[in-house]
Amino acid sequence: MKKKTIKYSIATIIILFLVYQINVGLALGIDTFFINLFPRTKLPSELVYYKNLSEVKKFGNHDITLFHKGGAYNFNFQVLSISNDKIMVKVITKTEAFDHGGGNSGSNFSNTLFKLDSFGKVLDTTTFKTSSSDQSEFGDIVLLNKQIVNKAFLYYQTWPADGNKAKQAFIALNKDLTWTTERLSKYYYDTIVPNSIYLEPFYAWRDDSIPVDKRESIVYFANNQWHVLYGVGSEISKNARIQSDDHNKKIINENLLSDIPYDKIKIKYYQKLKYESNMAGQTQSNSPYTYYYWQGIAYINIAFEKDTLKFKKEDVYLDDYDNKERSIYDSTSDNKQKMENSVKEKYSYYFNPNLKFTIISDNETKNLYLVKK
Repeated sequence: MKKKTIKYSIATIIILFLVYQINVGLALGIDTFFINLFPRTKLPSELVYYKNLSEVKKFGNHDITLFHKGGAYNFNFQVLSISNDKIMVKVITKTEAFDHGGGNSGSNFSNTLFKLDSFGKVLDTTTFKTSSSDQSEFGDIVLLNKQIVNKAFLYYQTWPADGNKAKQAFIALNKDLTWTTERLSKYYYDTIVPNSIYLEPFYAWRDDSIPVDKRESIVYFANNQWHVLYGVGSEISKNARIQSDDHNKKIINENLLSDIPYDKIKIKYYQKLKYESNMAGQTQSNSPYTYYYWQGIAYINIAFEKDTLKFKKEDVYLDDYDNKERSIYDSTSDNKQKMENSVKEKYSYYFNPNLKFTIISDNETKNLYLVKK
């Protein structure tokens, strides 16, 4: 009697499991359910030992070390050239949420700048804070022209180039607002426009000593010095915006970190793990459609001189097709190329022949690595 009970229990469990699996299969699509029952192609033996990038410590005559572990707060890295044998790397080391009420919420960021020599050794560091709010107490800081420039509080630091952390004020012009319209216009068009390297409109809303109708100003860099010209009026302010945007004089962060050239990255193999489907496209005017894709692992090679950095990237998706447009435009080769391009865009690097190391950024995990010979 006990044996029959056990058999019935096992049979019941099996039936319930099959019903559950069928329900899951129907929810995902019965085709994906049955495809996932089939065995997968065995991974080629030479790829079995590929590790995640964070686990690779050495390849050939090269070492790879984690310079900075990323997190949700690391939305980008910046690399600034200081000299032939020195660079600066900026990372966000901490984030703190703020909420001042009335919809004024966001994040404040702690930034650390690392000055590295040609061998990747950290020579010095400095820190500052930034914010996602345009009206923050930290101002608007950019790394530009081998300097740390605060466009809101009108000071700059030359620490990247010479180690001086002192805040040096912009040269103020027409702060007493005594210049005539004619003098402002002549000085702007004859002196600032032809001589400035960087130029942007500036609204002096933080300075209560300036009347509201006189706050339209400009900031610019000329003759190796930062300046602020107050009370320029709308015409000059508008022209400064044109000069900034259309004539490449905008005061924005420099960043030498760039995409790794495609010819250096090879997708050695794509391992299909799971076949999936999803429904999309449903609107008031369009009917929904199902698209199908593989979830798997990409095995990646990156060439470094005579050595090759080998690692795997998990959770990579390869489109199969969608039942809305299953046609010649959805060929296997096209989708594979699309997948490879997507994987290649996940990595950035900085290389300089004067340096004895290369920087690699995993743009998804936000990890930053140094590769040294």
